[in-house]
Amino acid sequence: MARIRDRTVLARAKNARQHAPALLALLCGLGLTALLFAGICRLEQDRIVLTFTQRAHVRVFALSEGINNVIDSLRSVNQLYVSQPSVSREEFRRFVEPLTVRYPFVVGISYLRFVDDADRPAMEAALRQVLPGARITQLRGNMLMPAARRPRYRVIEYVEPFAANAATLGLDTMFSADEANRQRAYDTGQPAASSLTPLAQLPETLSGMVVSLPVYRFAARLGSVVARRAALAAYTSVAIDPGAMVEHVLQPSGLPHTPQARGKRLQRVGLHVYADVPDIPRNLVYYTPPPELDQRAVPPPLSWLYPRPPAPLKVSIDVAGRPWHVVAEMDDAVGLSDHLASLSALVLGLVMTLLGAAWVRTLATRNRTIRDQVEERTAQLAEANRSLLLRDRAIESSTNTIMIVEAGAGNPIVYVNPAFEHQTGYTRDEVLGKSPRLLYRDDVGQAGAQTIRAAVREQRDGHAVLRNYRKDGTLFWVETYVSPVRDERGVVTHFVSVHYDITAMKAYETELHHQSTHDALTGLPNRQLLHERLHEAISRAMQDGHGLWVVSLDLDRFKFTNSRVGHRGGDRLLQIVADRLQEALPPGGALARLGGDEFALTLLPDPGERQPRNEQVQRLLVALAAPLVLDDKEQFISGSAGVAVCPDDGTDAAVLMERADIAMFRAKEMGGNNYQFYTSAMRERLGERVQMETAMRRALDRREFVLYYQPQVDIASGRIVAMEALVRWQHPEMGMVAPARFIPLAEETGMILPLGAWVLESACRQLVEWQREGRDYLRVAVNVSARQMAEQDFVQSVARVLDETGLDPASLELELTESAVMNDVEHAIDVMRDLKALGVKLAIDDFGTGYSSLAHLKRFAVDVLKIDQAFVRDLTVDPDDAAIVTTIIALAANLNLQVISEGVETLDQLSFLREHGCSQMQGYYFSRPVPATAIATVLEENEAQVVAGNGAPLGVGT
Repeated sequence: MARIRDRTVLARAKNARQHAPALLALLCGLGLTALLFAGICRLEQDRIVLTFTQRAHVRVFALSEGINNVIDSLRSVNQLYVSQPSVSREEFRRFVEPLTVRYPFVVGISYLRFVDDADRPAMEAALRQVLPGARITQLRGNMLMPAARRPRYRVIEYVEPFAANAATLGLDTMFSADEANRQRAYDTGQPAASSLTPLAQLPETLSGMVVSLPVYRFAARLGSVVARRAALAAYTSVAIDPGAMVEHVLQPSGLPHTPQARGKRLQRVGLHVYADVPDIPRNLVYYTPPPELDQRAVPPPLSWLYPRPPAPLKVSIDVAGRPWHVVAEMDDAVGLSDHLASLSALVLGLVMTLLGAAWVRTLATRNRTIRDQVEERTAQLAEANRSLLLRDRAIESSTNTIMIVEAGAGNPIVYVNPAFEHQTGYTRDEVLGKSPRLLYRDDVGQAGAQTIRAAVREQRDGHAVLRNYRKDGTLFWVETYVSPVRDERGVVTHFVSVHYDITAMKAYETELHHQSTHDALTGLPNRQLLHERLHEAISRAMQDGHGLWVVSLDLDRFKFTNSRVGHRGGDRLLQIVADRLQEALPPGGALARLGGDEFALTLLPDPGERQPRNEQVQRLLVALAAPLVLDDKEQFISGSAGVAVCPDDGTDAAVLMERADIAMFRAKEMGGNNYQFYTSAMRERLGERVQMETAMRRALDRREFVLYYQPQVDIASGRIVAMEALVRWQHPEMGMVAPARFIPLAEETGMILPLGAWVLESACRQLVEWQREGRDYLRVAVNVSARQMAEQDFVQSVARVLDETGLDPASLELELTESAVMNDVEHAIDVMRDLKALGVKLAIDDFGTGYSSLAHLKRFAVDVLKIDQAFVRDLTVDPDDAAIVTTIIALAANLNLQVISEGVETLDQLSFLREHGCSQMQGYYFSRPVPATAIATVLEENEAQVVAGNGAPLGVGT
């Protein structure tokens, strides 16, 4: 029993140790969660208090400013009497009537004059002329009655609006409850507000307030209190509904408002406005509740975790010398969104704590399980080892094929283990007494078999790799070891052979060999295998006496295409290209991928011919140029090919490949999508190309690029309306390098991106300078390459340049080549839409030279079509060119697009364009491209010509 109790105690202690890490993780997580929750709660409460305080002060400030503005506006009534010696009743009415309309909370505006008892009859007679039966009255309780006799009265003589206040005409206010307050107004000349008092114009449940301002004798000196008392003649007063006034003040500020509602529970932030001290319900004139809670409340018991709302905020304001109190307070609702961060931290902390504790417990359980399994496995292995030591180490347990044969003639088989039966498919009875050669079948001449036979013949150890065949005829590879078995006399009686199945290893070797000689992406032969096959093809061609062409083919603008479609799309594109080239490859030719977008081919002549034909190369390029669909988008791609001829250009494979590459580079220089045969002059051009590429990479830093500008002229008026920015390269050694020499190279090498960005920014800055000189009508046209359009941030870069230079987007025109737009139509449409959103004008350059369709043109957000100079050059002598030009002009007119004709060099060309409705032109007829420093002269001459020609069309004399 004691042993059982000990085991129980140990088990409990073990379980406690296992659960201790999880419990510790749980406690730590809960502690950290509580600290984080408390910290975030504090920040949230601080934010709520700050928001409440800010909102309360905003309301108090709006209330104070609004009331003061109202009282200041009412001062104007008093100024009426200050400005003239006497004021008639009609003048008083016309003056105060707009104020009563503007301030609907004003119950009445009155003018009160001091009257001696001796003048009472005259005063009452004057009052009866205004209101029959009127007399001097006094207010006793809420009732009006004739005023008792006294030495002096303070009588309401004028009151407006009269219809609502007719009963107060003649009212004596000499002994009101606020005489001390009125006396202060007499002495200071400042307005004085009364305490809340019942007003005859208001319901019994509401109290009003009277603001008074003394009126002194006209032109009296008021330098002291005594002087003001001596000059006091009357005063003006305004009876106000204070609650309505507060509501009127707060309403324009967009603050919530509600009429007086005493006893209603406040929610969130509310305002109590008291017209006097103390803050008791009797003095409450206005109450505004906060907006309805626009968020879900945190339910109990979670709401108990949060602190109470901030204490009410009390602020005093001065209203015409009387203190008012404003109390802002906040309800105790706990908004969910106000405490979303702390609740999220609490929930996330609890979840992470539970997950962490569960993870720790899982790790502890896993470690315990692994330890138990290791202990169990160790015991099993020990037991197995003991069992193996007790058993006979018979070869029956071998997993490799073991075979024993006699050393006599024919070497009959005397033993095979079970692994032999499993590996070969033969049963033991089928092979006993048979020769081992049955495993070779007819393949007895293999080198390994001869090696094994030699070892048996010489009675020594032997080793070889053999091709064996199973009973069903399938091939498998084995590595065979043969050793002689000698008897006690040393005589060889048997041979034992062990066979290791290496079929999988052989298959792996075959796969490795295939991978080393073939391209992984396309499955085509690689450079290594191509060279091997090219050597063989050259040898056969030399023997047979026929020609052999080596073709180096490279895709045009593949880097640009790859950057647009992504690497995966680029890989699929290369696979499609490989399939097309394979299909277009003539019989007997070979195709290989050398890397990237570079392919190589060998072409043989057709049967009966001595040399391949040019059509074979052209067929390859045509196959490439066909449109293809990639990710549901139509793509266009072309290739440039270089051809080296064996034996004319060499008989060495490496030499032929090198010269085919040189010819391919020449084809790229000529614009791509063509093929060139190697010539010795191409090597020199290649050296020049490398030199130019190196120099061009330094040209931007050295500021060797400059911008020339060619005017674009309105044909109707002859006025320059725009400038096309054209980049030139002023090399210190090569001189002025033509764009045709370095622009294609910049496209190919990617230098077009920084170069194009520089051109855009420089042209925009130059145009801003011209516009500041008073030529706001000018715009600038900048060419955009296909590489630039493919960049993801191209539109953002244009917007950045416009922002940095301050250029109006409408003054910038981007010229997009037709081929660049058609390379990826959907992408081009997206880019053009974003550019149009910036306000930039768009033009299709070299229109008519590409392969756009009218369906695509209709979708392009362009403003201008530019007719390529290839059509303009011969339009006066070539009917086809003339028809093309007139068609483009008509098409643009129907699509509401402008037309600019490039390359106008003669008056006949200009006349033709003007007669057929072309709106603008540019070309040598008007001006060659000139640097920015010379543009001022060109513009001045043009402006003078326009003035002298009185607006005559360009090319038409006056």
